[in-house]
Amino acid sequence: MVRSSFAALILLALLAACQTAPSAAPRPSAPQGATAPPTAAAAPTTAAAAAPTAPASLETVRVGSILNSSDAPFYLAQERGYLREVGLDLEITRFDGAQQAIAPLGADQLDVAGGAPGPGLFNAILRGVNVRIVTDRSRAVAGTRFNCMLVRKSLLDNGTIRSFADFRGRTFAENVPGVITTYLLERELKKVGLSPQDVNYTTLSFPDMLNAFANEIVDAGVEVEPFITIAEQRGIAQCWKPTSELQPDFQIAVLLYAPTFAEQHNDAAKRFMVAYLRGVRDYYRAFFGDGQGKDEIIDLLTRITSVRDKALLERTAPTWMDPNGSVTTDSLRAVQQWYAERGELTGDLDLDRVIDLSFVDYALARIGRYTGP
Repeated sequence: MVRSSFAALILLALLAACQTAPSAAPRPSAPQGATAPPTAAAAPTTAAAAAPTAPASLETVRVGSILNSSDAPFYLAQERGYLREVGLDLEITRFDGAQQAIAPLGADQLDVAGGAPGPGLFNAILRGVNVRIVTDRSRAVAGTRFNCMLVRKSLLDNGTIRSFADFRGRTFAENVPGVITTYLLERELKKVGLSPQDVNYTTLSFPDMLNAFANEIVDAGVEVEPFITIAEQRGIAQCWKPTSELQPDFQIAVLLYAPTFAEQHNDAAKRFMVAYLRGVRDYYRAFFGDGQGKDEIIDLLTRITSVRDKALLERTAPTWMDPNGSVTTDSLRAVQQWYAERGELTGDLDLDRVIDLSFVDYALARIGRYTGP
């Protein structure tokens, strides 16, 4: 039993009353079932130590990560001190897939996450979850091949597949049913007079697709790096049509803000975008500019992705993200219409209400537009 005198209780009450209130409202804990990334991936490096003196208290931004190369700007913003310069810190929660982060975003358990423009996102918004699309995350621009339509190499070598007309009766692999890149396949099938019913679909993870190609179980499928490079090295499949060739400027993924973060923590949301775009620009410069910092970023990718082989990462094609943060609205509308035609949406969604580039506009006013290298 704990005993206390009346005077002691008064003293405790006075001390509690004198404490300073927190600068931001308390937030819920991280989603259950999600796992934190390795400590080394989020720890500040010496680059962060060189940043200007930070405020005494940093506001934490909770980010959902699937730990692929598209997440690199989060870690660059943290490790190079860009977040600290604008008074922010990072708390990362790991998810196995981007769709898993949608519910925590709507429930104010996350502030920021990447997401594919799929039915999970669109239907959540239609249900009243006011998630915002705020900037680009990954896009298939001309000349890139981070995403690719792979075809079994033996079918290309013997001329069995020369065009999409040759896909009749063939087996096509999707990493999830009805993934957005399947829209590109079905659009091409329509051009040659085929329908989705003329193709056999199977669902396989990206790593499992490689074994299926090797065992001649599948004939084609859309893969991502590093599995494209691995397939070509093994001689089992070949990049037949890069996604960027099928539809240049195709919006593969976007960055999302939670409603509470965008509205009630609007100032922090703006400052986060400043730091995030600086991280994007470091990545862009390393892989699409003059190569500055490329080795350092590849080292980072060995820590935050499942690929630990630095030599493999040096051979793989990088993902592309816009250093000025734009979003390809036409691409999003086309995919939305495709999902609606498939009966996977619960209503009509006004994308103009969902896409909010005000945070990018604020960041560009602070750091200017990226013009190179």
